[in-house]
Amino acid sequence: MDNPRDLERLNRFLAQVMPIQVSSSLVPGDRPFWSVLVFYEGAAPQPKPTEAVRIPSDPGFEALRAWRSHKAKEEGVPPYVIATNAELKAILERQPKTLEELAQVKGFAKTKAAKYGREILRLLGRE
Repeated sequence: MDNPRDLERLNRFLAQVMPIQVSSSLVPGDRPFWSVLVFYEGAAPQPKPTEAVRIPSDPGFEALRAWRSHKAKEEGVPPYVIATNAELKAILERQPKTLEELAQVKGFAKTKAAKYGREILRLLGRE
């Protein structure tokens, strides 16, 4: 996505839903453009035009976001591929103590728990 506003809008949307799968591809042509397909659970909340999307600003959430940003850069993927804001919030709400508990967080599952779980539990002070 060449337009930062488009990327910001996509990230805002993804922060409000539980994505199941996200894929993107470059559509060739005279003016190539990116196409993004998002499968998600439930309906996306419709914010009022003047209402800003509120993201919790607590130290735990900020630590998880910083970790996610670092991981995304390390792996060369967008941050929402590592974990969405909704998943990070769910982790903070559930306060998992084990990888098994982390795998029960909606949208996170065993694959992400196995791949990132130890680091997340360490961030939460569980290891």
